[in-house]
Amino acid sequence: CISYFSMSPQSNLEEGSLVTPLSLALSLAPPRAPPLGSAHRNLLCNKDPSQSCMSHHHASNVSSSASSINKDTGMKEENESGSKCSVLNYHHLAVQYHHGIRERMQDILHSIHLDHVSGISPKMPHPHLHFAPDSGDAFTRRLGGVLPVWLQHKGRDSGSFRSISDAIVTATVPSLALINRKAAKVFLRLSREKKRISYGKHDMQFVDLFLPDAIDGANDSSRGLIFFVHGGAWGSGMPWMYRLTAKPFLDAKIAVAVVGYRTYPDGNVQDQIDDIEAAAKMLYVKFPRLCKRPVNVAEKDWTGISLIGHSSGAHIAMMMLVERIDKYIEDQIHGRQRAAEETLRFDAFIGMSGVYSISHHFDYEAGRGVEELSPMKAACGYTRNSFDHYSPAMRLQSLMGKHYSSASSITIIGKHVDEIIHEMMPEMLLLHGTEDNVVPFTSTAEAGRLIRGCGVKCCKEHYLSGAGHPDGVMELMLGGKTQELMMKWIQHRSRIEKINSKESIVVDNTR
Repeated sequence: CISYFSMSPQSNLEEGSLVTPLSLALSLAPPRAPPLGSAHRNLLCNKDPSQSCMSHHHASNVSSSASSINKDTGMKEENESGSKCSVLNYHHLAVQYHHGIRERMQDILHSIHLDHVSGISPKMPHPHLHFAPDSGDAFTRRLGGVLPVWLQHKGRDSGSFRSISDAIVTATVPSLALINRKAAKVFLRLSREKKRISYGKHDMQFVDLFLPDAIDGANDSSRGLIFFVHGGAWGSGMPWMYRLTAKPFLDAKIAVAVVGYRTYPDGNVQDQIDDIEAAAKMLYVKFPRLCKRPVNVAEKDWTGISLIGHSSGAHIAMMMLVERIDKYIEDQIHGRQRAAEETLRFDAFIGMSGVYSISHHFDYEAGRGVEELSPMKAACGYTRNSFDHYSPAMRLQSLMGKHYSSASSITIIGKHVDEIIHEMMPEMLLLHGTEDNVVPFTSTAEAGRLIRGCGVKCCKEHYLSGAGHPDGVMELMLGGKTQELMMKWIQHRSRIEKINSKESIVVDNTR
């Protein structure tokens, strides 16, 4: 993504440009650059590496007055009262070892820094790296330092995070209704017209279905179906919060299904993937007329079935598509003949401000100081191996590496893996705001590059200048550039000339 940014001063930036101080800073967010407070970061900012503007938000405070550590054995020897301890303290030994390495690194970097500032080899600071966090990250890092880790985990695992997050959204609804009374009336109308269908025993396993006015059973003129998966950091969010996303599609005579699923701690990411798959099967079985073109709708007017996800919803939606491919390949290799599953077959996928690499996003959350409070770590399995397993672009690459060069696999399947991916993955549009500081736009940039390399038929990226994390979905609900773009792409996708991978980066300079 950086290749798209010029290094011009801010005074030369055009209005609506993708290049802003915030977008440049986000393009270098961890893991693309060293984290704030690290010696390497200080060096790049032309600061003394041994002096940090901050401490790590989970740093352990070891009191030297409480006990002393034998440097050779790591034994806790004596406290202030003189009592003897002969218990090997592995934690303090690890801390001491870590600080020893850090001190040696700081000595090396400090000498380099002195060489640069001495005039022998002058060094300019990196133009787009900040030495200190912004006010929002400073607050979250401070909060992560004040709250004990066990308390953060308790709030996350008990559902308190979900309750607080959902309560904040609910509290903003009255003010939004006063600001936009037209949208409030539409929301109330949609609330009366929705059809709520359960697909499981849990209270969160339901779909809110919205049908165009023209559908009355015998005279079905629906032009397609939208399968919308809401976000909420894997641990919050409810379908009603995204109810207004149905309006622009209903106006275009397209049915909409807003899917609810078990958020953490009621369900982990695999449960959430399984939930939306179960919802897709339920809709196919109970509403088959929504899944195929009506006879009175021309082929050029049929938009097909589109899968849309926002934030963490985009992640689990894309994971559902990848797991379908994985399951199909495994069935073919092991000779498991299955009847064609009765489920929705998606013609298009739209990811809005999505997280597509769990491991990279964990590093980004750690930089903000929210990695222990966020449900993502627990929902996605705690370990780096699990993070990679639930990263859709990396999962596709793993399938390529596992099966592509295997002659036996090709013989059994009858085709290369990238051919299967090309056939099974729908056309894709990835949207992201360049000033999204919750999920940086580099998430979409990296995913788009990897996905196109796996053989998908079409993967376009569209970046919205000046847009933050909620802006895209808010514009979809209330009107704006994002709504216009999505409606145009969904309705005319089949008639737009296919683009190759080199032309698949679309820049939006107007809002």
